[in-house]
Amino acid sequence: MPNLKLRPTFEIPLADGRQQVIEKLRNEYQRIAPSDLFQMFGEYGELHLPSIEHRLWSPHLSFYVAERDRVSLIHGRFAPRLEVWTLVWIIHLAMAFTAFFGLALAYSQWFVGESLWGLAVAIMAALVIVTLYIVASIGQQWSADQMASLKDRLDELLERAGVAKP
Repeated sequence: MPNLKLRPTFEIPLADGRQQVIEKLRNEYQRIAPSDLFQMFGEYGELHLPSIEHRLWSPHLSFYVAERDRVSLIHGRFAPRLEVWTLVWIIHLAMAFTAFFGLALAYSQWFVGESLWGLAVAIMAALVIVTLYIVASIGQQWSADQMASLKDRLDELLERAGVAKP
């Protein structure tokens, strides 16, 4: 089920060698004058949206030049902006710890014959995680147009850099 992936990925096979592609992208990066919208760090690069287009769940596109079975390729991944992604993971971790300790408390309560209110805490934490996942999936669908725009920009960048596709 592809719409359940929170960080969609794709691969673009290339005809040029890995080092050639990195060099061509580095030259294009230097030619267009570095900006916040395109960054290149060795074999890794990022494409961002202008801040005026940002929505809560706006993505950025990270990519790196890889080689598999002697074929060069661009491995791209869409993800929420770093500040949103960090918040999502902080909430996930906090709720996972809460669920774990809620279950441990519930076990202790069950063992001594007390009321199992720790189980309710664990269930609520699990519900928060599921809710966050659903909200993230909906946010991703709302930003599908921005993901398509970033993918188009990557294709244009590869074309301008002279990177050959098979």
